[in-house]
Amino acid sequence: MRIFVNEFSGHPFQIQLSRELARRGHEVEHVYFSGNTSTPKGTVTSASVPNLKISGLNIQIEFAKHSIRRRRAADIEYGRVASEAARRFKPDAILSSNMPPDGQKILLNEARQQNARFIYWLQDIYGLAVRFVLARRMKFLAELGGAYYESLEKKLLLQSDSVVCISDAFVEYVRKWGIQEDKIHLIENWSPLDEITPMPKNNAWARENGVANKFCFMYSGTLGMKHRPELLLSLAKYLASTGEAKLIVNAAGVGADWLHEQTRDLPSDVFCLQSFQPYERLSEVMAAADVLIALLDSDAGKFAVPSKTLTYLCAARPILMAAPHVNQAAKVIQNAKAGVVASPDSPEDFVAAAKELMDRPDERAAHSQCARAYAERHFNIGYIADRFLNLIQPESISFSPLPVRAPAAPRASQP
Repeated sequence: MRIFVNEFSGHPFQIQLSRELARRGHEVEHVYFSGNTSTPKGTVTSASVPNLKISGLNIQIEFAKHSIRRRRAADIEYGRVASEAARRFKPDAILSSNMPPDGQKILLNEARQQNARFIYWLQDIYGLAVRFVLARRMKFLAELGGAYYESLEKKLLLQSDSVVCISDAFVEYVRKWGIQEDKIHLIENWSPLDEITPMPKNNAWARENGVANKFCFMYSGTLGMKHRPELLLSLAKYLASTGEAKLIVNAAGVGADWLHEQTRDLPSDVFCLQSFQPYERLSEVMAAADVLIALLDSDAGKFAVPSKTLTYLCAARPILMAAPHVNQAAKVIQNAKAGVVASPDSPEDFVAAAKELMDRPDERAAHSQCARAYAERHFNIGYIADRFLNLIQPESISFSPLPVRAPAAPRASQP
């Protein structure tokens, strides 16, 4: 088959899926928005993979993520450019993820022109996200904007051939919209097991950043409005008062900009804010941490599932997450016994949870082992690709349930 994969952000696990589909002999074109620099990218080269082309698409207008008018114009322009790429490719099926509905509408229309199946990979409930953002900036527009995008997203899901939801909560949400039951499929996100692997703490990146022999908390990924950067500030101030550890934040976004302004007076041996690190060094980066941090606002827990937590699981490091307990990522951490989930509404509770993890090395080692074991049980790309192919080309393949593996042998704790 000819499969066109549009993934607005350029995330690693979607690229891994495209590689697997191409490895199986399908012709795959994978496109992403190269102008979106607010999220980290995976390995975007298609070298050594026959039948696969990976392209970063550009647009002629500025992508201003936090300007409502200019952001919408950019989303529409990207949808037009992605549709032109799909038209040239002439796909049998289009799988589209992370693209805002204004652009998704254009690509879905192109799928109909091409007589191609359209699979809507729902990574966010966009109407809820719009309400969340506007409620903090332009309250008078929050309900109007949220209602518009909820209506548009519902219409697009109804028109799609299949809808992939990444959590039970998303499934329940789209059911309430009246989407046909046989269109809805639950496929949780994952992270590439062979790209993020456990490494010793004392590695080159850790030595370069002064934490090879020092306790390190780390946040890595987008830090935006739906996150709680003030929690990182509280932890940084606590560490500054004790000198017990260092907090490293590898991030971009408005939250990172705010954190930069608030931490100017903190010493560099206690707090470090830097940009996204090279993806090819991510295993080293994660391994330098003794505890990895994920954050999500209570209200954002309804529409977002931070994929960084899945990368953390692969790295075999304990996770400290501040998020509502009903969030899918928080549930995974708890079910996997991979870390601790604290309230995002209490900086004091967050700092207390961080201190407890510092004081309990045996508990951290157990969380580390459980994290990687969970990833190895659930992130089987062969099984995941089977499920997507069954949507792209219904009834064309058969696949068995994911085999139950024997419990992972205990791993020696990393020095």
